[in-house]
Amino acid sequence: MSGRISSDSYVITEEQIETFHRDGLVTLYDVLTEEEVAQIAEVFDKFMNREIHVPGKDFCDMSKPFGIPFEEWSIVNCMLPTRYHPPFQNNIFERLTADIVRQLHPSMEMSKEYDQFLNKRPGKSDAVFAWHQDMGYWPNPKALGVDETATCTFSLAIDDSTEENGCLRYVPGSGLSRKLRQHAPLASSRDEGHALTIELDESKGDVEKLAPCKRGSITVHDEFVIHGSSGNKCPDRQRRTYVLAYRPKTVVDAERKLGFTHSHNDEVNWDTFNDGEERKK
Repeated sequence: MSGRISSDSYVITEEQIETFHRDGLVTLYDVLTEEEVAQIAEVFDKFMNREIHVPGKDFCDMSKPFGIPFEEWSIVNCMLPTRYHPPFQNNIFERLTADIVRQLHPSMEMSKEYDQFLNKRPGKSDAVFAWHQDMGYWPNPKALGVDETATCTFSLAIDDSTEENGCLRYVPGSGLSRKLRQHAPLASSRDEGHALTIELDESKGDVEKLAPCKRGSITVHDEFVIHGSSGNKCPDRQRRTYVLAYRPKTVVDAERKLGFTHSHNDEVNWDTFNDGEERKK
């Protein structure tokens, strides 16, 4: 038996596990019910409407430099919503993903790493997530003093995610080498804007694939798969996404020891880790 089998359990198939480890991304269908998604959307919208305060750079536009007026934002980004609204902790998405991540990495003690709300506003063709690998944003094992990097990043579709409103795109198998490609800031520096980018390389076999996702379904991707998304071309339809990532407890503990919490307000960032010079070469 697979799929949603109880209030806090969703069973995945061997084929889905194989797809995740081979391609770097898998889609899981009908994980949350309509009622459960509606409850999450209610909290999500309170953050987007600024009814719940989020300090500093943890409420920003992921597609533009810091300092752009809120009315001009294209991708509204809220980092760490459960930090800023504690009653949201241990919600149904957290409980179900905790069950799924144990199936994807049964031999590891996986811990919640960070959470994030993202909203691509309607009609924002510039609401683009540039191609990147998540490891480009994080300290590497050398900086952390660990050997493992395993990551499961779950993205819940609060709205139907389609090609038209900027669904996820990825390059299947691009993370199999577990190598970090060269990234560069989209802005002139990481202080001016958080986003990074890389170029696809057809000589390496880079072929992009879409990952559309229905409301209540989720995608799961790893730390090295190349992915991004295009803008929202729908004039009247937003794309709301709830992101929740898990990594081995040893990795999370090592990051916290460095002062890295995935907050954009952290004093440490990609340019200040011990491996920063390596990444800029």
